[in-house]
Amino acid sequence: MRICVMCLIGALAAVLIFSAGTFAEAAQQPGTAQTDGKSKAFDPHDFAGVWNPAPRMQPKGEFNPLDLGGHPNPLPPFAPTGETKYLANKKFIDAGAVLDCDPYGTARNFFTPRPFENIQARDRLLQHFEYYDNWREIWTDGRNFPEYLETDYMGYSIGKWEGEAFVVDSRGYNGKQFLTWQGFPLSESMHQTERWQRVDHDTLKILFTFDDPKMYSKPWTITYFYELRSDWVLDAHPCTLAAIKEYDERINHADKLPGRDYKPQN
Repeated sequence: MRICVMCLIGALAAVLIFSAGTFAEAAQQPGTAQTDGKSKAFDPHDFAGVWNPAPRMQPKGEFNPLDLGGHPNPLPPFAPTGETKYLANKKFIDAGAVLDCDPYGTARNFFTPRPFENIQARDRLLQHFEYYDNWREIWTDGRNFPEYLETDYMGYSIGKWEGEAFVVDSRGYNGKQFLTWQGFPLSESMHQTERWQRVDHDTLKILFTFDDPKMYSKPWTITYFYELRSDWVLDAHPCTLAAIKEYDERINHADKLPGRDYKPQN
């Protein structure tokens, strides 16, 4: 009896090893899932699901909002006020860039290395950004901007369809956030436009246009791509004061940088 049991155990182990090897081999087949995903039928008006940034797909020559090298090239077309503000923000970032738990704003949320989820409702599209657990509403019920628009970190967004492109118009920013990780500024005059297009089943393309005459001499754009992750669930990633304090003490002050107590020079 003992011999039979040992045989069964050995056979089971062999099956498991073979199955694991087969799975690993299948997972390593380059482009298999991507090809299948691109060939699937899809509704171009459906943006529901979890989308993850795909910076490798960005057109060459454009500004890369996830380039953390410290020397962005090219730079956006700054107005004099915008350039001054950017240089002050850059000093803050070089000093550790430890802020509080204020929302990142719509643009910077799109340009984090973390995914977001779209939830389509009857009268709006809800966006849940994993980083700092930020939420955004894009109204799709045909409304106009309120006559008296209170400024906000996330702005006020209205979406409409132009053929197969979903065009999002956002205003009402408070000017307290960055457009990107590099510290590009914005003011209360910022008018942000997004043109969403589902290129195929697995790919979402968004063309961002930033029009802020106080900070930039002319409107400028960023083209960015996102990949559908149908098997993903967003992680809990809230911003807490305890986490900020720990990061500040462990990372920033370890190099005797001012961190949270840094005050940009006017």
